[in-house]
Amino acid sequence: MLFDDDFLLETDVARDLYHRYAVGSPIIDYHCHLPPEHIASDHRFRSLTEVWLDGDHYKWRAMRTNGVNERFVTGDGTPR
Repeated sequence: MLFDDDFLLETDVARDLYHRYAVGSPIIDYHCHLPPEHIASDHRFRSLTEVWLDGDHYKWRAMRTNGVNERFVTGDGTPR
């Protein structure tokens, strides 16, 4: 199984710290560009595109730099 309880935990110390202290904690990313209200209300996003791209101007800039048409960045393009 690829994703077992020790996925990415490569040392005994990592496994011990995770299983003893962190396993029940929520995942919090303080630099994710999500509105705090979404995190506080456990907002359910419509799609991966919404959570990953909506409102993140850094990703929009990277998309534009790599030639993605503006309609897919902030326009009327489909999430796919």
